[in-house]
Amino acid sequence: MCAAADFDACGVTSPEASERWTLTSDSYTRDARYIDGDYARDGRARSIGPGFATVLVLSFVSTALLLIFALVYFAGSSARIASDYTTVAAPANRALTAEVDGYAHNRNGHLAAARSDLMREVRTVGSFDDLLKTVTFPSAAATAAGALTQADQKLAKLIGLQARAPSLRKMRSFDRRVEAAAAVVKTKAGLIRRALGLPPSSGALF
Repeated sequence: MCAAADFDACGVTSPEASERWTLTSDSYTRDARYIDGDYARDGRARSIGPGFATVLVLSFVSTALLLIFALVYFAGSSARIASDYTTVAAPANRALTAEVDGYAHNRNGHLAAARSDLMREVRTVGSFDDLLKTVTFPSAAATAAGALTQADQKLAKLIGLQARAPSLRKMRSFDRRVEAAAAVVKTKAGLIRRALGLPPSSGALF
């Protein structure tokens, strides 16, 4: 019987553990060299082929173009937002100018006509606020737009109360309060214009 330490069942000497590791590691070394970024399986340094270099260059160029397009877009978007605001504000200012002038003409002798002028003012302010919500403002102008909407609502509510006055005298008693509320609205609108790079309004309010 063969000794267990030296022979297997067939009489062939079994390699010790250290010999098995040597054989395995030698075989691995012959089949594949160490791979770490710059070395391939055959041990030679890898080189960047012309195809990969072309893709790399195109990637850099594409990124640069995207950045340029983004800058142009955002620069143009500010101008578009300013244009959107003036598109909403200009007709409201024209309408309010006519309505305020109409009230000034009728407040001393025509109650029904004066009331009609005031109610048109309320509708114009409300329509302006509805359209203002469709404009997407940058952060600073968005804050000012929210404040403007709140001031508009207070003004419209006050003008509505004025329109329901039972007499011209009572109606005229609201004039100073309405003028003060309108001044607040104009100040808030000025903040939006400043944030958008627009000049101060020459219109009635906005």
